[in-house]
Amino acid sequence: MASAAGCLGLGSDGAANAAPDDPGADDGASDDGPDGGSADEPDDGDLGTRHGIEFDRVLDAVDDLGLDPSGNDPVNDRLEDALSDGTLVRFPQGEYSFDGVVEIDADRVGVLGDGDARFVLPAGYTRLLFNYDPVPDDVLIENVDVDVRPDDTTTGIRLRCRNHFHIQDVEFLGRGTSESDGGTPSAFALAVNDEDGRGVLRDAVAKKGSRIDGYKGGNGRIGVWVGWSNKGTVRIEGCDFREFGNNGVYGSRTPGNVEIVDCYFLNNNATSARISGAGSYVENCTIEIDLSRYTGGAVDASDEFNTRAVVVEQGVQREGAPPLPAGAEIRDCTIRARSSPLSQSVVEQSPVARSLVVRDTEIRCDIDGTPAVRRGPVGALPYRPDRRRPPPPHWTELRNVTVDGDAAGGVAVDLRLAPGSAVIDCDIDCPGRDRDGVFLDHSPRSAVSGSEIRTDGHPIVVDADLTTPLDDHLLCLGVETVLERFGDDGSGVDLTAAVPFLRTLGRTAGTERICLGLGPAVPSLPDAESVSNSLRISVDALDGDVPIGRVLYRP
Repeated sequence: MASAAGCLGLGSDGAANAAPDDPGADDGASDDGPDGGSADEPDDGDLGTRHGIEFDRVLDAVDDLGLDPSGNDPVNDRLEDALSDGTLVRFPQGEYSFDGVVEIDADRVGVLGDGDARFVLPAGYTRLLFNYDPVPDDVLIENVDVDVRPDDTTTGIRLRCRNHFHIQDVEFLGRGTSESDGGTPSAFALAVNDEDGRGVLRDAVAKKGSRIDGYKGGNGRIGVWVGWSNKGTVRIEGCDFREFGNNGVYGSRTPGNVEIVDCYFLNNNATSARISGAGSYVENCTIEIDLSRYTGGAVDASDEFNTRAVVVEQGVQREGAPPLPAGAEIRDCTIRARSSPLSQSVVEQSPVARSLVVRDTEIRCDIDGTPAVRRGPVGALPYRPDRRRPPPPHWTELRNVTVDGDAAGGVAVDLRLAPGSAVIDCDIDCPGRDRDGVFLDHSPRSAVSGSEIRTDGHPIVVDADLTTPLDDHLLCLGVETVLERFGDDGSGVDLTAAVPFLRTLGRTAGTERICLGLGPAVPSLPDAESVSNSLRISVDALDGDVPIGRVLYRP
């Protein structure tokens, strides 16, 4: 993995869409994380049932088990022995020292902090804190802080349950950067084996995840890893993840579903949220890229560095596994990309992604040359032979999306090899110098309707494959679409009258749209049969239902 472009696929206060006021602070229990309340609350006052898990007994860690709340004597061995089937261990306020992993091999077990319960790891500890062995069911971890502030210390929680787990109100204190065998432990590694199973991670916080430049060839620290063993649904709700070097949430290489809801993300390398296909989505999240707010010191962006907000890909880990169904969605999100040494895009539809819907979302991009939304050219990734070209569909649909910001150059919405794409009821405002609005590269049967696109560059650019069938439209425009080019000198022409190789395929009052297609003169162009030769046009305005633009390139 030679570079970021190659290796990476080239908390709020009450509400998840309000950024916390104290980025990076982690010296106490979080009081500014997202409030992820839901109907999945404790069922009775004596803790016999909590978050749908029925316990036979509740033991006090100090009074019943004799664990040391002063942090002097390690507690992990006695805790592991106590976690038999149906046991919940309640930790009174205090510091509890761990010098080894707690292996969970029983069903219906849990640990619950009562007040400020802090689990402290010794300097140099790099193994897991909690681990499954073998696969249990109904595991609860709630209301504890995990302290990794001692030197060279990193840890994480790994749960793979048959049907259900629940993790809530867990905060990592400190920056986890130290490696163990196999890489730096993820904060959480989660899976549910049963297709109908469901695991929940709620209100987890890690404000100094690792180092943002710590990708380490894919072995850097991840906020949440949901991998191949997950066949059910993992829901990540109300969480706050910042400054991870290898994805905030890595949930694209799983045959199950990943729901990312009401979360806050800031300054995560590779991406903050990575998902795959149908059943997986990012909803009502705030995601920010702003390296001026990074708390980890100087950043080395020379290698394996690429800050993105959301990545969609068809992540396949096992040879011969069927492709995951298309249908990933991003909805009701606020995404801001303000500063970064390198961002391939803000929202990235990877070359190995299928379809993507983005709706009811605001995206701001102030990073020059960086697309707010990008559909990467479809194809296999050469450095990962298991990451093959995904089957169709490959389209992108933006619906009621706002795109703005001060970025100069490049294009706001960059869609390549994405036939059948659509930009519907969107507002795209790009005042940055020489920045285009929507680029459709070899993406026939695409449409722009009900939208307003205002740019310093060209509002729409179409790059057409000259082998496109003559009855296949290159672009359909709703006649109500507003296109404006700042400072336009008015030198554009009627594309369907003055350009001999374009024609109108559909202009009817019933459809209220005009579709552009290739004209009969195209086959006579030199090398028209070559896919590498294309016709590039801009659409800069609509005069009634007449598209006005320019020919930017032709063979």
